[in-house]
Amino acid sequence: MRNVIWACALMIPACFGAEAGDFPKEGTALYTTHYVNVSATPIKMGDRTASIYESAGITRNDAGEAPFNDMGTRCIGMREANGNDVVNRGSCIDTDKDGDQVFSTYEANAKNGRHVFVGGTGKYHGIAGSADYTFQSVKVPEGARPMTIVPHKATWKLP
Repeated sequence: MRNVIWACALMIPACFGAEAGDFPKEGTALYTTHYVNVSATPIKMGDRTASIYESAGITRNDAGEAPFNDMGTRCIGMREANGNDVVNRGSCIDTDKDGDQVFSTYEANAKNGRHVFVGGTGKYHGIAGSADYTFQSVKVPEGARPMTIVPHKATWKLP
């Protein structure tokens, strides 16, 4: 019986170590998000257009590893365009399989942008860092909502 108790006592830290390994305290990761535009409300102002929009999608780590893998994503933003001058700004929440969340803000021009990690819950509590990205619009069937593929390169630290 004593051996069983010792075996259980030795396994408990191993289990907690595996959980901590799900998201490293610091690192880099390549991940891709596939977004679908849920809604957009444009306002035309002469040559300028402003839109409030919501996007949702799925985020997957490019190597299939734990950081930023299989996360649901939701973003709310505003896009301003004047000819080729485009600025997107907004905020996102990424939620993992455990329900833990990463919060970010972002800013982008017509070709690339940057997410800034501003906090999180659970294993992401106190996350700081950023994820540079580019994006590519996807040709969609008639009547489908706009879609984009967005590869990211993230760097982060946790307290």
